Amino acid sequence: MFKNGRAPYILFTGGDKFGQINPPEAIVLQNEARRLGVPNESILIETQSNHTKENILCSLTVLDRAIGLENINRLLLVSSPGHMRRCLLMLRTFMPPWYQYVWCPDDRVIGQANNWWQDEQEVIRVRAELHKVINGVKGKYFVDDEVELDR
Repeated sequence: MFKNGRAPYILFTGGDKFGQINPPEAIVLQNEARRLGVPNESILIETQSNHTKENILCSLTVLDRAIGLENINRLLLVSSPGHMRRCLLMLRTFMPPWYQYVWCPDDRVIGQANNWWQDEQEVIRVRAELHKVINGVKGKYFVDDEVELDR
C-alpha cells in the first residue's frame, strides 16, 4: 500500500512488553521498513505500549501530533489473524468513530483460519485470544459488537 502511494505514513506500534522485548517491537519494524526503502519522514513509531489497549491509546497521541486525528479517515491495520477481532472491538471503543478500517492479517504460514489447530502454540494463542474477547466484553473493557472479518 505504501509503495503504491495509498498509505503516505506507516505507524509501527509496540513497546518492550514490560521489559521483555529489547529493542521494542516498533523499532524492529521501523528498521525493517527502512531496509525496504521506506523514508524516515513516512515512518511513525510508538514505543510506549505494552498491550493492545496501550497500542491504541499511545498511537492516538502519535497520530494526532504527526497528522492530526481530524485529518484521518481510514486506517490500514496489520496484525496476526487471530488478533483481528479483538483489535477491531478495541478500535471501535477507543478510536474516533468516523475512522474506517481496512484489515490486513499478516501472512504467517501457521496460525491462519484454515490451520491454527494444527500447531500446539497456535491453539494456546487462539484460546487465550478467545478468553480476552469474552472477558473484555463482559468486563466492559471494550464494546460488544458484531465483527465481520471476511475478505
